[in-house]
Amino acid sequence: MKITITPNQVVEGCEGESIMEVLVRHQIPVQNVCSGKGTCGKCKVRFLAGQKDPTPSDLKHLTNQELKAGFRLACGVKAEEGMEIEAISAEVYDRKEAALRDMLQINLDHGVQKVFVNVPSPSLEDERGDWNRLSDELSQILKLETVSIKMSALDNLDKLPGVLRSGNFAVTVTVWDNQVLDVEEGDTTLTLYGVAVDIGTTSVAVSLVDLNSGQLIKVISHENEQTAYGADVISRISYARESREKRLRLKDTVKQTINSLLNRIIKESGISANSIYKVTVVSNTTMNHLFLGLDTSNLAVAPYVSVLNNSFELSAAELGIEINPEGRILTFPNIGSFVGGDTVGAVIGTPGVLEDGNHLLIDLGTNCELFLKTSQGMMACSTAAGPAFEGAGIKQGMRAKPGAIEAVTITEDSIEIGVIGDEKAIGICGSGLVEGIEQMRLAGVINKRGKITDPEKENSLSLQLKARIRSGGKSGREFVLTYGGEEGTDVFLTQEDIGELQLAKGAVCAGIKTLVGMAGISLQELDSVVLAGTFASYLKARSILEIGLVPNIDPERIKTVGNAAHVGAMRALLNRTVFKDAVELAKKVKHIELGGNKDFTSNFMKSMYLERTQ
Repeated sequence: MKITITPNQVVEGCEGESIMEVLVRHQIPVQNVCSGKGTCGKCKVRFLAGQKDPTPSDLKHLTNQELKAGFRLACGVKAEEGMEIEAISAEVYDRKEAALRDMLQINLDHGVQKVFVNVPSPSLEDERGDWNRLSDELSQILKLETVSIKMSALDNLDKLPGVLRSGNFAVTVTVWDNQVLDVEEGDTTLTLYGVAVDIGTTSVAVSLVDLNSGQLIKVISHENEQTAYGADVISRISYARESREKRLRLKDTVKQTINSLLNRIIKESGISANSIYKVTVVSNTTMNHLFLGLDTSNLAVAPYVSVLNNSFELSAAELGIEINPEGRILTFPNIGSFVGGDTVGAVIGTPGVLEDGNHLLIDLGTNCELFLKTSQGMMACSTAAGPAFEGAGIKQGMRAKPGAIEAVTITEDSIEIGVIGDEKAIGICGSGLVEGIEQMRLAGVINKRGKITDPEKENSLSLQLKARIRSGGKSGREFVLTYGGEEGTDVFLTQEDIGELQLAKGAVCAGIKTLVGMAGISLQELDSVVLAGTFASYLKARSILEIGLVPNIDPERIKTVGNAAHVGAMRALLNRTVFKDAVELAKKVKHIELGGNKDFTSNFMKSMYLERTQ
């Protein structure tokens, strides 16, 4: 059966498949937080033809306006011939590209050289082979005893005679670590590019950099298409364990995400894919393994062992990455099973945390990593914050893109909201969730246990705020942040949403307390607390302190740095010494496993309250 996915894709559905299964099989991005169980309400699609009556899950998770507009949950609708569907865009809205440019300050020493060579033409007196005469000239220019060409680059060797003669023996040679990667006719020394890739559990970011000037040309990002197989690393590890075929499917899926981003950034920048010769990749340990196609089954069971911790270098052809086939792909080293190269990248991208004193780096995301540097050494751990910070698991949560509430201010009788893109609000992203709950707490809408107050029993609230509290059925009470009117959608937070945030922030705060305690210092001895991650860059120090996301310390010591892991990948792209430093750093960091740690369990229970915590 044929199903149309707007704007112009037609896919085949199989008998008995749900729309969710069709989308996943054809690698069309769809949010799948609950693995198709119908409990998360995130796999919304809009039916333009073939619409079905709402299921109980539709009625539970979708608003009346959405139902009337043709929205249904993809997991609850069986595929039928002739259906036409509009899938929800998985574009990730980048609000901080300028910040990445500002953070990218480093000396150029990336190790990729393009050398223009005038090769002596052959003659009866000079019968050297084409490669020999080229390598002899190149060695003299670079002052090397010898240069080599990888046997995997036989295609380059095969085309060498044609390239030399087409260019009248004037060619450009690209060299990496004394090895020839490419030979082009003419002078192409000005076209030399590299790419930094940040593979997150939720999204993938790609930045294009001019390796001649060090200039950041463009940054784009998109949802990690692996989310169709689960919202977090544990669900993807579970999927990968089912069979080698499924593990390789996850590898192909993230490769497809990266290549789609590369194709787009190449097209928008007007360059050739063949002129990209170096890629650095940061990711958590699970994403690293899935990107390389490695077995992840032991990451999720004690004693939580990875296949490898060290960095890896492969050619683009070996990994199927669509740049110059001999371009080098360098992955960052991992520290432990759930503290990966993204943490190493974040440290490299925020070199201030390695200075004298006690410095804590918090990389906020679905999997929150903590790095602590003291005079005694370096330690790192991870804590499962869950996807709430990314908007997942929240009834009207969404990623940070136009239409998402990102800021909330509650006064005695009114609410002001900030919406990304200054558009009509359609949901709420992570920064809006944190600030919204902080403001609800300060206004008395919720108590420190996170419970939404009963408007009939609470006398301190104004009538205007009381009117925004309403029954949400099985989800408990809910609080309306903004009304949608006749054609829009009310955006509100439910009792369950508040509970999701409490679990996430409790895990982060407990991890901080446990790690700092194990280092033998007090919270007040921290010289700085650095919040990393795109989401973190939109948080206010006041908000995270008021809800207890971090323990109560001097707000002057709290700094936000944006996507430091991505910056670290770019710094390593531009300077090979930085990459070597990253490799050595990973070896020196002591990995702390919080699973089963009694202090962590105790700290977690104490960190659930929405209040400043010591």
